[in-house]
Amino acid sequence: MNSIKTIDEALFIKFDDDNADITISGVPVMVMSKETFGSLHKGVIDALGKGARPMFYTSGYNAGNKSAPVVIRQWECETTDEIISATIQQFTRYGWLLLNDIILSDDQREITCTVIKSVEAMTHTGKSDTPICYFLEGFMCGYMEVVFNKKDMVCEEVSCQAMGDDVCRFVIKPKFWEE
Repeated sequence: MNSIKTIDEALFIKFDDDNADITISGVPVMVMSKETFGSLHKGVIDALGKGARPMFYTSGYNAGNKSAPVVIRQWECETTDEIISATIQQFTRYGWLLLNDIILSDDQREITCTVIKSVEAMTHTGKSDTPICYFLEGFMCGYMEVVFNKKDMVCEEVSCQAMGDDVCRFVIKPKFWEE
């Protein structure tokens, strides 16, 4: 980054009342309460069971893959460290989660993201037997593929606040073993 921007300088919110449109940094968005999202999330999981995961994961992956270039462009990031710093600030501002850290393993094969207050975990009612942050699983995968210039990655949530864990932790690694 040529100069460090604040979150308010990097995000551009535009309201078009004539067309019922809101854009943030040129991306069309809609506003939804966390309670409404939680109800929708739970309803889909209750209706589809384990079948909800691929739907949320794929949607999240596509969103993450498209969001990373927007962050890089808006924050004028030039290095991976700058992208990570911008990402941590931007995720918090969107209200989806508090991203605690992003760690690339020494062999650069795995990326671990630690999240506090995932909207999926925090809006889930009751205690879950399994991780349920399916959208964020996909989002982290698609987003981190762009950030770290990786391809054919997969993400697994290995701990989840909806299960009573202290944090939600996502591990992103290659889909296929490389020799």
